Amino acid sequence: MEWLNKLQGKIVGLDTAPLIYFIEENPRYLQVTDAFFTALLFMVVLLFS
Repeated sequence: MEWLNKLQGKIVGLDTAPLIYFIEENPRYLQVTDAFFTALLFMVVLLFS
């Protein structure tokens, strides 16, 4: 995902909604949230809330 590559090595602020979509496995956002939180897991993106 192009947008995710642009975030590599950056610090990203996160609102509550994407976290809720991820936890609830919302089918509308699942592809995006899975990719983002996988990147977070492998520390490609740094996060603050």
